[in-house]
Amino acid sequence: MPRSNTDFKIELEILLKTNRFGKTIYIFDELDSTQDYANGLPIIESMHGMIVIAKRQKMGKGRIGRNWISPKGGLWMSIIFRPKFSVNSIIFTQFIGAIAIAEAIMQVTKIKCTLKWPNDVLINDKKVCGILVDVNLHGNDKVIVMGIGLNVNFASSLVNDNLTDHSLKATSLSKEYGNEVDLVHLTKAIVDRLEHYYYELLSNGKTLEIIDLWKKNSDIIDKKATVYDGNEIVVGQVIDIDKDGTLLMRLGDGSIRSVSYYSNVTFR
Repeated sequence: MPRSNTDFKIELEILLKTNRFGKTIYIFDELDSTQDYANGLPIIESMHGMIVIAKRQKMGKGRIGRNWISPKGGLWMSIIFRPKFSVNSIIFTQFIGAIAIAEAIMQVTKIKCTLKWPNDVLINDKKVCGILVDVNLHGNDKVIVMGIGLNVNFASSLVNDNLTDHSLKATSLSKEYGNEVDLVHLTKAIVDRLEHYYYELLSNGKTLEIIDLWKKNSDIIDKKATVYDGNEIVVGQVIDIDKDGTLLMRLGDGSIRSVSYYSNVTFR
């Protein structure tokens, strides 16, 4: 029998060993978008580490205005940060999110994931998770909302049959694992690892170490990439992730191009 929202919340609270993350948890049967809900909450000090979960989203959001298909059985979650680090470090939240999710999946299922710049988690070259980071500035206050969309316990065809870009392929964790995955334990593992890396970033500013760890779990270096920037299409080869988190590409003329988080990039 599926857990009720109350049972899910209580079990997750008992399992979590975090200092701040998950001390406040909202769980809904359905939302338009956990990201919209979290972005609309009033700004208070205690919201740091707050989690919003929906069992289903009607209008899930991906990067660059894309829709995110969010049926029951997935993990649709947004986590709120009130960071003390500079605006320049905000981009690294996408990296710690991907690292935390990959480590949590390995911990729970023993499945190794690879990471694709800037925000995707893959299994066997198919997308299992995407991360969306919204930044809200209120004077000197910064509020980051990290949205996590993780395909867990449903048929991957529910996503693939509705994709508008058929060059993309999705999978689900249960398909790759061969069995259903416990959503509470998976959520707990993600939140634990995410808090660990968040405070590594906050306390030590280990941005280069975070980039190195991300690259160790990625296979995009040396791949060809196409950047769609307005009416311009640029093709090159990925050579590195820069110290500021941007993608570095070598173009056909030998020049180096820096590609920002907000660019539309495909890899092959």
